[in-house]
Order: sequence, then C-alpha cells, then structure tokens
Amino acid sequence: MSSGLSHREDVAFLEECNPPLIERNAAEFRRLRDLLVQVGEPARRAETRTEWESEGSHTYTARLTEARLLVAQMAEGYDKAASALNAYAAAVTTAKSHYRNGKHTERALAALIATKGVAVTKAAREAEPMRQWEDMRATTGFLDLLAEATLDVDDIREEADRLHDAAGGSFHLAKTVEEEARATCVHALKQAYELLPEFRVPGGGARPDLYAAMADIRREAAEAASSPLTHLPGSGPKRETAPPPGDGGMSPALRDIRMRISSLPQADDSYWDPPSDDEERARWISHNKEVLRAAARHSGLPEELVAGIAWKEIGGQYGVTDDLTDAVRGAADSPLSPVAPRNLPWRLGGTPDETSFGPIAIQLRRGAEVLGYDPAHLTDAQRDLVEESLQDPRQNAFIAAGHLAQLKAEAGYADVPAEQLTDAQMREIAARYNGGPYWQSGKARDYGDDFGDALGKVKDAMR
Repeated sequence: MSSGLSHREDVAFLEECNPPLIERNAAEFRRLRDLLVQVGEPARRAETRTEWESEGSHTYTARLTEARLLVAQMAEGYDKAASALNAYAAAVTTAKSHYRNGKHTERALAALIATKGVAVTKAAREAEPMRQWEDMRATTGFLDLLAEATLDVDDIREEADRLHDAAGGSFHLAKTVEEEARATCVHALKQAYELLPEFRVPGGGARPDLYAAMADIRREAAEAASSPLTHLPGSGPKRETAPPPGDGGMSPALRDIRMRISSLPQADDSYWDPPSDDEERARWISHNKEVLRAAARHSGLPEELVAGIAWKEIGGQYGVTDDLTDAVRGAADSPLSPVAPRNLPWRLGGTPDETSFGPIAIQLRRGAEVLGYDPAHLTDAQRDLVEESLQDPRQNAFIAAGHLAQLKAEAGYADVPAEQLTDAQMREIAARYNGGPYWQSGKARDYGDDFGDALGKVKDAMR
C-alpha cells in the first residue's frame, strides 16, 4: 500500500477512546493543582512573616522553605499533567473525526464492491473493504472467493480506487494525529511525574493510615468535604487507603471496595433464584438498599440510578447460566476448537471476557476496567479475582456503580451532581449500560425507557 494510507484495523482502537474521560482525568489533576496552590500562600506567609527567636529558628525557617518549594513543585507537576491530557483529548477528538470520515467512505467502497459479487468465505466477508478491493484489483485472493468472480471489475476500478485512497487517507490522518499527540502527552506526563516527590516508608512497610488513626484529620476532612477542591463536581468522595500486606494481585480499587463493604450488612444473592416479578424485585431492592445506597454514594450517583439498574438486571437469568456460558466460551477459545467463541449459537456467542456475572450483570472486561486492571492483558489470577468479585452481591453493586459513573462521564454529565441528574439523563445512562457503543439502538433505548418507567417502584423499594 502506498505511503500516506492506513487500514481501519490500524486505528480501530479509536472506537473505545473517549475524550470526555480523558478530560475528566485532566480535571482531577487540575483540581489537585488548585488545592496545592491554595496551600502555597499560607506556607509562604508562615515562612516570611513569622519571627521566632531561638537557637532552632534557622531549622524552622529551612523546613518551611522546603515545604513551600515542595508544594509549588507538586502543583507544577499536576498542572503539566492536566495540560498534557487536555491536549491529548483534543487530538483524540480530531482523530475520531478522521476515523468516522474513513468509515463513511469505506461503507461506500463496500457498496461498490458488492455490485460485483458476494464474498463466500468467512475470512472474505470479515475483511475490510479496503483489503477486499486490494485483492480484487490484483485479481488474487478474494476475487476467487466472490460469488460472481468472473465479472470484470474495470468498470468500477476508477471509483473504487478513489474511495479506497480516500478511506485510507482518512484512517492515516487519524493514526498520525493520535500517534503524535500520544507521544507528546506521554513525554509531558513523564516530565510531570519527575516533578513529584517520591515518598518512601522506612523499611518498605505499609503507609500508616493517619486518616483512621487521628480524629482531628477526620474532622478536618469532614469540614472540607463541601469544598470544590476536595473532589470534582458530580464525583464521589475521595479517600485513599493504605494497602494491607499479602493481598497478592488485588488492585487498589478492589481493595478499597472490600474495605468499604466490611461494615455493610450481608446482601441477598440471586444466583440460584432470581426475582421473577416486580414484587420479588422490590423485596430484593429493599433488602439490599444499604449496599446500593453506599455504592451510589461512593461513585457520586443518585441511589435510584444504581437501584434502577439493579431492578432491571436482577431478574435477567440464573447465575449458574453465566458460569455455563463462561465455560462454553472458554472451551471455544481453545486453539483446538472448531468454532470461535463469537460464532457460538444464541446468547453463547461472545468472547470469555464479554461474559456477564453477578446479580447486577456486568461484563467481566467492564468489571476489570472499573477495578483498574487492563482487560486486554488480564492474567488468569486477575481474571479469577474479577469474576469472584462480580459474583459477590455487595462488591457487584460497587463495581456496577463504578461502571455507571464511567458511563455518566462518557455521556457528558460528569460535572452534574447526583441530586441534579434528571430522569432523561438517567435513562440515557441506562441505555448506555445496556447497549454500550450501540446505546442509541432501539433495544438499548427501550431498556432506558423501561428503566425510567420503573423508577417510581424503585424509589418506593429504597425507602
């Protein structure tokens, strides 16, 4: 292929890229910058306006200077990181625009190719239109696999070449814009990281949990909870916890969830007997309302949004069916299997990591994302840990809420506080929960409407 052209497969990852989520991370860094800047002025006053006559005054002044410079350096690092992510988000938006243009042109090429026959084999049908045309015009490969292979393609050659090059050019623009922006962003983030101090605990032990140990710190945190510098609008409260020793491959997010649920009541499970009607759904919601409420509060969501999704999902299917689906897909994923997981019949079709688990059904890959794992590179141990967590009703509620918070940000409602989220916005988030990238489909929209119609019953059950 000539220089300046790329295939769709080279930039297909842009489908999953979401500029609002990148900007949300940038906003978190900017919030930390603003918080540190606010600390800087009192530190400067303490350093320059405090007169202390004693033998240790020079040590006092030196320590204040060190602290002020440390705060300023950290603020600079977070500011640089925020700027880098905002620039990358803008570039991804541009790259996605080029990608959409390429797909639009590619569909026109596919329609033109279809006038010359229909691909017979699975490989030919699944190939990109650009690949198909490259083989057709070379009279090799897919040409021999077309139902009407004897037809002459010369009459479409000029137009097909134009569409092929236009699509490839758009994909190449998308690739170039994203690659260059990513390289710049990564370089800037490395520079920002180098501006941050590295705090180490002597002996390599766990950090002391000062928040839990000191009542005055907890009181200060409670007083500052309403400040916009302590958390972004529309998000849940921030709270870091120290990692306990011997937790293996457990992510910080999963560790935090397990610590939070330790003080919550046990939840009803629906593994063997999912609710079959509204009365049983209401009973399940009512019994688990404390867990659902805590999960919603942790993710900065309205409790009726989390409970409403639970209302829709808990009657879906038996938990044992999820396990059976996972086992069948896993077997089909073997190199010796005659059929690929995606080609399995009925609802069995799909990859193992697309299998949903738990009373509030969540795909394993989405659960991995919420818990901070890389879905594309899950180890067996991590996969087992995510699956185990999804199947526990209490952890499942927190993971579902975390995914809903991501969808809220993707929808452009990240800054909307929980109490201001409208029914229409919640219906859209519900549709996104069901349909993913196809949330505007009729099926996903119906799901969102059903969710909205049940909100009255959900609110009654949560009382």
